[in-house]
Amino acid sequence: MNLTHLKYIAEVEKTGSITKAAQNLYMGQPNLSKAIKELEEEMGFAVFKRTTKGVEPTQKGREFLEYAKKLLSQIDEIESIFKPNSNSLRLSITIPRATYCSVAFTKFLGSLNRDERMKIYFRESDAITAINDVAGGESDIAVIRFQEMYRDYFMALLSEKDLDSKPLYNFEMRLLMSKNHPLAKYDDIPYHLLSEYTEVCNGDYDLKGISVSKIKRNTQIEAPAKSIYIFDRGSQLDMLQRVPDTFMWVSPIAPDFLEQHGLVLKSCSIASEINHDVIIYPKGHSFSKYENSFAEYLKAEIALSGDKAEE
Repeated sequence: MNLTHLKYIAEVEKTGSITKAAQNLYMGQPNLSKAIKELEEEMGFAVFKRTTKGVEPTQKGREFLEYAKKLLSQIDEIESIFKPNSNSLRLSITIPRATYCSVAFTKFLGSLNRDERMKIYFRESDAITAINDVAGGESDIAVIRFQEMYRDYFMALLSEKDLDSKPLYNFEMRLLMSKNHPLAKYDDIPYHLLSEYTEVCNGDYDLKGISVSKIKRNTQIEAPAKSIYIFDRGSQLDMLQRVPDTFMWVSPIAPDFLEQHGLVLKSCSIASEINHDVIIYPKGHSFSKYENSFAEYLKAEIALSGDKAEE
């Protein structure tokens, strides 16, 4: 069954005339009549009958037209949702649970034309999930985070998934805590003192899928005695603000955000392992103006934290 033929008969029913329908469809009447005849032969019954006023559906044709118009309506709806539109914005991004990324995203949103049609998907997740999002088409681009010791593993995984990457940010992790935290008095916090306090962790930040044989573990740093795993970053901030003995390992954060939330960033000299944030995308992907714009906001937010984005 030809979808175009369904559009033809819907127009004929609407106008009640093959001549008028042909005009509306910008085609010759003989060609339209031929198309209708082909459809009727395929279906095995007449869709229309001629009357003194033009044409009208037969009883069976009327039933057939009801189904045809429902199908055409559903197709129109699908196209309106999924068909690319030069005048609309469609964007899907996955990022790590990093403050600079979420702040950059809100600033990016604030820069958009509010009258513009848009459908944007924004997710925060771990690196493995982000890679699968991009590889599976769930996200257009993503930012993933990994430590230097895992670089080879992630580069191999990206290649296996037919993904490419470009560096965004290299940094050492900092300790985030309330400005009233007992350790806030230190400029460089001795690592052994952290064992007395509670670490707040991203609940989905793990390296699932990485076997011991594939990575080199850092055995010098032991896990903290007290940990709380939270999946919602807003809850993490509340925890740091309201529970005086909590802390969290994070990437550098802009001073205005810290001041706004009553938090401070502290160094810990033992945390010298370099961390990498990279933007990933399908090989051959051409960045849209919106994706480039978001990347620029990411770099600007990194600069506000006192660091420099990778080029």
